[in-house]
Amino acid sequence: MFENFEEFRNRRMPGWVIPVLIAAIVAHVAVFAIVVFNEMWAAPLLDVPSSGVDLAVAPPPPPPPPPPAGGKKLEAQKEKKPKKVKPTETVQPTKVEDKPEDQQEDSGDAAGEEGGEEGGVEGGVAGGVVGGVLTEAPPPPPPPPPPQPPKTVVPTALEAQRVSGDKNIFPDDVTKTEIQRSGKTQLIVPVKVCIDRAGNMASVRIMKSSGFPAYDQKLTREINKWRYRPFMVDGTPTPVCSVVQFVYRQK
Repeated sequence: MFENFEEFRNRRMPGWVIPVLIAAIVAHVAVFAIVVFNEMWAAPLLDVPSSGVDLAVAPPPPPPPPPPAGGKKLEAQKEKKPKKVKPTETVQPTKVEDKPEDQQEDSGDAAGEEGGEEGGVEGGVAGGVVGGVLTEAPPPPPPPPPPQPPKTVVPTALEAQRVSGDKNIFPDDVTKTEIQRSGKTQLIVPVKVCIDRAGNMASVRIMKSSGFPAYDQKLTREINKWRYRPFMVDGTPTPVCSVVQFVYRQK
């Protein structure tokens, strides 16, 4: 067996084998290339996607509902409605046809003017109807003038007009005892006094308390009893005010 292997090994290959192998390989490669080229040529072309951009647009809103059948008619009536005009003149009342005596109604007060309103007054009244024409009411009377403020006068001038009332006003016994216990020997109490045009007391106000309420009350009560003659300024009675000072000393 080894002899055959050695013989095969040492055997030379014929010269035509190599060219045949090369030709076979070239033929196979050529057939393979043809088959592949045919497959590629016959393959269908794919659609190329376009490069455009699609925009999503909202659909338009639905149209408004039609107006009701009577809408235009109502608008036309509103437009044709006349504007109210304020009457500037009074229209002469129309004359009523005469009625028979048995059907004629009472025409108003006997003192009413002929042709005027029922129950009118002869010659017309303020704000009434005269001869069928509306008259305006007269303007209201002017308001009364404001009261004249009182004038301030010196105490001696006011004292000269006093006709009644006690000027010497002393505290009562209980208040005198309280004053003695307090250690005070003198009290000075200024009082503002105002009178009206007739000379009567209008107001009494203690400007500084004596410190003893009972004495302050007695001063106010007794001063309200004072009476004066009307204080004249340029011949006219005038309300005036002044300050009266009371001085009480106690030992």
